[in-house]
Amino acid sequence: MPLVVQGMKTAVTGATAETVGHGMNRLGQAPVVIDGEELDLIEVMERGGTLGLVHIGPGEAKAMHAYADQCRDLGLEFSADPGELAGDEAVDFLTGAKFLVTSQDRYELLQATTGLSDDEILERVRVRVTTLDQDGVEIAGHDIERIRVPFPRAREIIDPAGAGDAFTAGLLAGLGWGMGLRRSAEVGSQMTALALETVGPQGYAVNPVEFVHRLEQSYGPAAAAEASAYLLPE
Repeated sequence: MPLVVQGMKTAVTGATAETVGHGMNRLGQAPVVIDGEELDLIEVMERGGTLGLVHIGPGEAKAMHAYADQCRDLGLEFSADPGELAGDEAVDFLTGAKFLVTSQDRYELLQATTGLSDDEILERVRVRVTTLDQDGVEIAGHDIERIRVPFPRAREIIDPAGAGDAFTAGLLAGLGWGMGLRRSAEVGSQMTALALETVGPQGYAVNPVEFVHRLEQSYGPAAAAEASAYLLPE
């Protein structure tokens, strides 16, 4: 099964859904934002079409498990951010996820409360994507080479609020465009820089030309060229 999920329609759920959806919209994508109490993904798809990926963000534990269970039952691929879930509750939630997306401190908490090693967690999810603050992003999976994406060039850091959600938005947008994991994480990382440079979790905007230029400064011309195909269509 390929790691690229090209042409997919993405749904985002949980307490972070609105902020993640904001970032994806800034990149020209229109995810299905589920931030209420609606738990029936079948009804969601009847209204808006088949979902290629469901990102289940932190929220009320019952809802998180309900979405994960439905994804498994319906054969939908899902991305899991366990948030505050710990121990067996976290393991039950993330098992079967295509992507496990966390910050480093949340990943360390997950390991501490579950007693699972990195390899044991990767037996339960396809790929983990872990943000490492100023050290960038680490991507690991049993069937892929370990990837490290450095932190992007950033201007003055003003406010950390929303930086993690901006990363997730960029990651999901890149995957939705059909980019590979490294390129998607680079887009997410550059979104992190935008969020850090503005006040509030949704205070940033994306100027496509400038964004592509900054990708080139941070990650080189190949990254910029690939993103420009989606951000700067002819």
